Amino acid sequence: MEQTILEARQINKFFHDPVDIQVLKEITFSITKGEFVSVIGKSGCGKSTLLYILSTMDTDYSGELFIDGELMGKRKEPELARVRNEKIGFVFQFHYLLNEFTVLQNVMLPGLKLGKYPEAQVEHNAYEKLRIL
Repeated sequence: MEQTILEARQINKFFHDPVDIQVLKEITFSITKGEFVSVIGKSGCGKSTLLYILSTMDTDYSGELFIDGELMGKRKEPELARVRNEKIGFVFQFHYLLNEFTVLQNVMLPGLKLGKYPEAQVEHNAYEKLRIL
């Protein structure tokens, strides 16, 4: 059986400045482990807005978002930060490396911040991902 890792149910998003404008309407889908998904569309159609919701960085929406079967709604920011650190990779359209660190050190930062693995293991994992890239 395929494991659902990300599921959106009836996601709606409004912007409220100065009037209410619905930018996402009834978005429902699921993604299974190992599946590769692309979000495509014209400029301004809501792609980035959807990705911010899926990454838990935007919590002002209606509907349900599940990550690894866990409902993300009504969670406090520290819980969402943990989910982002452990379960979600997000590369911004305009991303920046920290100049004072090497590329390897920049890739290692989230793993070191998580504090779950020894630094040597984090370095090994980061190097392996860079090697694949």
